[in-house]
Amino acid sequence: MALSIRTKSAFLVGTKRGSASKAQAETQIATTSTHLGPTRSSSWQPGPWTPSQWDPNDTAVRRFSDPADHGEQKKLAQHIAGARTAYAKAYLAIQKSSAALAKSTKNLDVSALLGASTEKDVAEAALGLYAESTVEKDAVSKFVDTLHHYHGVFDVLCQVDLGYLTVIWGGMKLVLIMAKNRGDLVVKLTDALVDIGLALSRVEMVVKLYPTTRMVELTSRLYSAVLEFLEEVILLFQRSAVRQMFSSLVRPFDEKFGRVIDRIQRVGNWIRDDVMVLHAMQTHSIAQHQFDSFLQRQQMEATLNNIPRGHVPDIFLKIKDTLFQGFEHQASYHESLAATYGVTAGAWNEWFGIEQKYLPSSAAPTTRLTQGLCDAPDFQHALQWSAQQKAKSPQIPSAYIIWTPDMTAHSAIASLIFQIIQQRPTVVSERNFDMNMFSRANASITALWAMFVNLMKVLGGCLIYISIGSVGPDEFAVVEKFVKTVQTWDGPPINVTIIHPPNKSFITDPNVTDIDGLYDVHPSLTTTDALQHVLMLELDIHEVPQTIRTLLWDAVWRETRYAIIGVSLNRLTEQIQALSLELLTSSQPEIPETARDMWLAGLTRWAANVVAVNNIREQIQRHLEIVDLNIPGEVRQSLGRHVKLLVFRVDTARVGELGSKSLTQEQRDRIWGAMDEALSAGPKAMFCGGVRERLEYALEEFSAVPSRNAKQAELAVMRLLDEQFGWDGEWKTTVSMDEGLIVESIREGLATGFELVIEALLEEGG
Repeated sequence: MALSIRTKSAFLVGTKRGSASKAQAETQIATTSTHLGPTRSSSWQPGPWTPSQWDPNDTAVRRFSDPADHGEQKKLAQHIAGARTAYAKAYLAIQKSSAALAKSTKNLDVSALLGASTEKDVAEAALGLYAESTVEKDAVSKFVDTLHHYHGVFDVLCQVDLGYLTVIWGGMKLVLIMAKNRGDLVVKLTDALVDIGLALSRVEMVVKLYPTTRMVELTSRLYSAVLEFLEEVILLFQRSAVRQMFSSLVRPFDEKFGRVIDRIQRVGNWIRDDVMVLHAMQTHSIAQHQFDSFLQRQQMEATLNNIPRGHVPDIFLKIKDTLFQGFEHQASYHESLAATYGVTAGAWNEWFGIEQKYLPSSAAPTTRLTQGLCDAPDFQHALQWSAQQKAKSPQIPSAYIIWTPDMTAHSAIASLIFQIIQQRPTVVSERNFDMNMFSRANASITALWAMFVNLMKVLGGCLIYISIGSVGPDEFAVVEKFVKTVQTWDGPPINVTIIHPPNKSFITDPNVTDIDGLYDVHPSLTTTDALQHVLMLELDIHEVPQTIRTLLWDAVWRETRYAIIGVSLNRLTEQIQALSLELLTSSQPEIPETARDMWLAGLTRWAANVVAVNNIREQIQRHLEIVDLNIPGEVRQSLGRHVKLLVFRVDTARVGELGSKSLTQEQRDRIWGAMDEALSAGPKAMFCGGVRERLEYALEEFSAVPSRNAKQAELAVMRLLDEQFGWDGEWKTTVSMDEGLIVESIREGLATGFELVIEALLEEGG
C-alpha cells in the first residue's frame, strides 16, 4: 500500500489556520452526517512552534513521495525488460556456441530454466552442490537462508510481471549447475551470493514500507545489477578450463566481480538514503496531523460542551435516528414521558425518599444491583432519581428507562446509549464515533449492547434506573441481561436499580426486595397526578405518541382502580360499624347496654387489628381482579369527550396555566375527598349487600353466651367477626360479581376528578 504522505487533514482544506468561527464549527457539527470528527477552535491560540507546511505538489516532494501505481511501474519496467531480453539472448548464445557449456549443461533447456525456475529449485540445486562436492555445509546453508531476501526485494517488480523473479532463479540455478565441477570457485561464488542476499535483506523491508515511484526505480537498478553479476559468472564458466585458469591468474575473483558487487551495494545505499528522506517527510506529516487533530478535537469538545441544555444538535438527531432505525415510533418515548412526568415529579419527593430507604440507588463506590418488586411502579420516581444523580453525582453519567407496554429491548438499550451520549457529548470525538459505528450497532441488539457496555467502561462507570410496569419477553430479557451483567462485571463501578412486577419469568437477585408490602403512596397523589397527565394530553402541550397516550390513560384508570380497594375497605368497615349501632339499638329482645358497650369495644379493637383488616383488604383486592387493569375502550371514549369539553370551556387565555402548574397537597386532598365520595357507590353495592345478615348472626351468637368481662367480650367479638369476614367467612359469598358496578364508579370518580383538577389549576395563587 502506497504511503500517502501528501494527504492533508480534510478539515484544513479550504480554510486558514484558526479562522473558523464558533458558529461555523457548530454548523459543521450540525450538518455532518457520516463523520463525527472534531473541528478547530477559533479561541485557541497556537504556541511559539507549529509544524511548518510544505507543498505536496512541489516537484522535489513528489519525486520522493509519489506512490508507485500500476501504470508507473510499467514505465519503470521498460529498461528492466530490455535487460531481461538481453540476458535471455546471452544464455541462448552461450548454449549454442560453447562446447564447455554444452558439456556441463547436458540435456538442459536453458529457455525453460529461465522461464520456470523457483526459489525452491535454487535451494535444491545448492543442496545438491553440497552433496556432490567438498563445499562446506555452512556456506550452502547461509546461501539458502538468503534466498528469500531476493524474493522480498524484487516482489515489488513482480506486480508488473512475475517473470522477473524466474530470471533470477533460473540464472542462479544455471550458475550452480555449471559450478559444481569447479570447487575452487564455488565457495567464492556462494559467498558473493550470500553477500548480495544480506545486502538485499536490508532493502527488503524498505521496499515494502515505501513502495514509491523512486523506490521502484532504484529497485529496478538493483535488479539489473544482480542480473549483470550472474551473466558475468556464466560467461566465465563457458570458457575452457585453461582460459578460466589463466583469467583467474590475470584478474582474481574479487577484482573480476567486485565492481558489480560494489554497484549492488551502492544502489542499496541509495535506497537507504532515500528512506531517511521519506522518514523525515513522514515524521513531519504525522506531526502536522497530530497538531491538526489536537486543534480539531479542542474545537469539537468545546462546541459539544457548550450545547445549550435541552437543545439537541442536528448531528445528535441523526445519531438518534440511526440508533432507532426500524423502531422509529419508539424514539420519542423517553422525551415524551420525561416531559409529561416532569411537570408533577416535584410532588413525589417524600415518596421517593421512602423508596430509597428500601431500594438505595445513589452512587456507590462498588458495583451494585438494587432490585425491587412492585405491581405498579411509580414512574415519577425515575425523574426524581435522575435529578438526584445530577445533583449528587454529576461526574458519573446516568440514564433511566420508563418502560412502555410495546417497548422492545432494542429501543430500551438505544435510549440508554443516547442519554449517555447527550450527557457526555465529547465521547463522540474522544472515541471517534461515526455513523457507520451507530449503524452497525443498530443492526444487531448484541452489537448495540456491546456499544452500551463499552460506553459504561470508557466513561468510568454509569448509574442506571429501570422502571417496568408490564411483563413480556422483552422485559424478561432486559432484566436478565442487567442482573447477569452486574453479577459478572469487571469494569469501573456501575449501579443498577430495577423495579418490575412479581413474575416467575423475571430473573431475580437473591437480595430482591418486595416493596409492595412496605408502603403505599396515598391516592390523593397517585390519582390526581395521573389525572393531570391525561389532561396535558388534551391540552396538546407537546407531541405525544399514541403508545404514550394509551399508557397515560391506562395509568389513570389503574391508579383509580387500585385506590378503589381502599375505598371499598373503608365503606365496608363503615357499614359494619353503622349497622352494628343500628342493630344494637333495634334488636329484639333488646341487648343490655353493658353488652352493647362490650360489642362496640370489641368491634373497635377488631377494626384496628392489622391482620384482620389486611385479610379483608386482600379479599377485596383479589375480588376486584374481575375488573380489567386497562381502561375499557368505551370508558376512555366517554371520558375523553368529557375532558375535551372541560378544556374547551376554559378561557383561551388561561389554557396555558393548566399545563404549567402543579397541584398543591391541599388541592390534592380536596380533589381526592370528592373522588372518594364519587367512587363509593360501586363498592357499597358490591361488598356491603350481605353485611346486615352477617352482623345479625354474629350479634345473635354474642348475645346467646354473655361475656363475664370486657376482655372476654372483646375476644368473643373478634372471633365472631373473623368467622364472618375472615378468610373462611360467609361474607365473601354475598359479594356481587357484577364488575360493571366498579367500572361505573371509576368512571364517575374520574369525571369528578378531571373537573376538580382543572378548577384547582385555575385557582389564583394555586
